[in-house]
Amino acid sequence: MNGINEISRAEDLLRKKERTSGLRYEKLERFDGRITEDQFNYLKKTARQVMKSRSGEKLERITANSILRTAIEIFRELDIDLRDQDIPTERALLSIARHKLYELEQGNK
Repeated sequence: MNGINEISRAEDLLRKKERTSGLRYEKLERFDGRITEDQFNYLKKTARQVMKSRSGEKLERITANSILRTAIEIFRELDIDLRDQDIPTERALLSIARHKLYELEQGNK
């Protein structure tokens, strides 16, 4: 009886995994971007740490791309008004984002 329950549970997990990761992956747009070596190493290291630290159901594989998509969503949620701003460099854009995060942090204290 125990073996049947384990098989049933494994089948349920596979169905959940197919519903969440397989279909989601197919809906994603392909994008080729450039990042620094430090950023690349950080993404790989962080993805490995997340995957190793999980103990519950693993419905999605967490990859460097997962982390990039998460960072993009955070940037979107900051809702920074970039219209009419002179942003000459990537560093200036980063500074604007950090300032917005600081403002949000101060508002939550």
